[in-house]
Parts: sequence; C-alpha cells; structure tokens
Amino acid sequence: MPLTALISAEISLPATPDALRVRERIAALADTVDVVGLTDNHAGQSRMSPLAAVALAREQGVKTIVYVSCRDRNRLALQSQVIGAAALGSEGVLCLYGNAVDGVPHVKDLTATSLIAEAKRWAAPNELAVGAVVNPFADDIDREIRLLERKLGAGAEFVQSQMIFDVNALREFLERTADLLADIRFYAGVALLRNERMADQARRLPGCLLPDSTHRQISMGGGLELATQLATELASTPGVDALHVYPLGAEAATRDVAASFRSARGAPVHRR
Repeated sequence: MPLTALISAEISLPATPDALRVRERIAALADTVDVVGLTDNHAGQSRMSPLAAVALAREQGVKTIVYVSCRDRNRLALQSQVIGAAALGSEGVLCLYGNAVDGVPHVKDLTATSLIAEAKRWAAPNELAVGAVVNPFADDIDREIRLLERKLGAGAEFVQSQMIFDVNALREFLERTADLLADIRFYAGVALLRNERMADQARRLPGCLLPDSTHRQISMGGGLELATQLATELASTPGVDALHVYPLGAEAATRDVAASFRSARGAPVHRR
C-alpha cells in the first residue's frame, strides 16, 4: 500500500449517560486524528453505546469506527448494531470477539470471523469498512496467523493490532505476514500508559508483551515519551500503514504522539 500518515485513536466511553464527557474527549482528538474508534463495553464494563457516541462525533464532523463485540450479543443484536452504525454514517466497524469477563458468560452466537463475513451485507446499501484485530505477540503465533487469514478471507479490509511495546517482535510478525497483508491497511497500536498501575493492567491483557525495561520506564513516569518514541519508530517500519493510539484517558497527549508519527513520515504535523 502507498505510504500514509493516517492516524486513528479510540475513546473509552463512560459507564454513565455523560454526553458532555464524550463530546470533550472527541473534541480533544478532532484536529489530531483522522478517525475516532468508539469502544464497545471496554474492559468488560457496561458503558454508553458506541452508536450514541457516533451521533455525538458527527456533531463535530469527526469520522468514526464503531467497535462491535460478539461477547455481549446474539446475531440479531449484532446485526442491529451494524445497521445502526451504517445508518448513522459511521465509516466502519471493528469486529471483535471480546475478552472474557468474570461472572459474565459469552453469548457465543457468532465469532468475530462470522461477524466480519456478514457485516457488509447487513450494512447495504450503505458502505462500511470492515476491520479485524490481530495480536502480533500471541503465544501461539501460528494459530494467530491462521485466524488472521480466516478473517481476511471473510472480508476484513483493515487490521488493528494489540498494543505494541516490542517493535522488533512486530517486525518479525509483519515479515511473516507480508503477503497476507499486502493489500490490507495495518494499524499499529500504541498505548499511552502513564503509571505503574496502568502498566500492570496492560500486562494482564491477553497477549500483551510488555518487557521489564519498558515496565520500569512507564512506572517512572516515562510512558508518554515512550509512546512518542514508538510512534516515530513505527513510522519507518515496513508493513505499518497507519497508527492507532490507545489514549486511555489522555486524549490531549495524543497530539504529540500523532505529530511524531506524521513528522517521521514527512507529513504536516497537525491534521488541520
């Protein structure tokens, strides 16, 4: 794919009907990123619907990707979510299975791959870009690549990665999947971890590879500098088409991370 400086970032939606908070988080990203991802019951907690957030984003002229988790819905509810995203003018959907939550059973009606295969048809006649997630640091990387191949075969048009802290390990993954991802937009994920508690939480995420040296840097307050360094390094990494930022509440700091990625790619530092 041609080299781009495309950047997305996601916002964690609140567990209360706090529209002002969502508007403020979107506004903090509006002139920084090209598209905002709207999470779906992030961290296994019941939160504001991403469809409500689409409407709030469109008030500010911000493009959106709606996350859709199979964990919490049967196929009727999943179809309803995709139709709603299309009707509201979202640019795409990111199809997820969803991490396990203690005491909350998975619905287990559709897999993420099955959802990917249906999403385009459900959205018609509107156009929605359909995305998938991938973990380049999975313990069983062969299995992860086979799963990625199935997702792409089902119709995924872009791929978003797990949080990246080891660029060399990412490069190895991208070399192995170069042919598979040749015509697919790959978003490399960078997280804004700002203290030891956040680093510990990241380590508990399935497949999150957080080296001890990186954990120490974050614990000592160097998380934002780390994210900026990673963004710069990812800009020159073959196979990385775009950057995805996990602000985790630090939307204002996303500006510096995005600027480092754009600058390293020879693009204007600010989107507008």
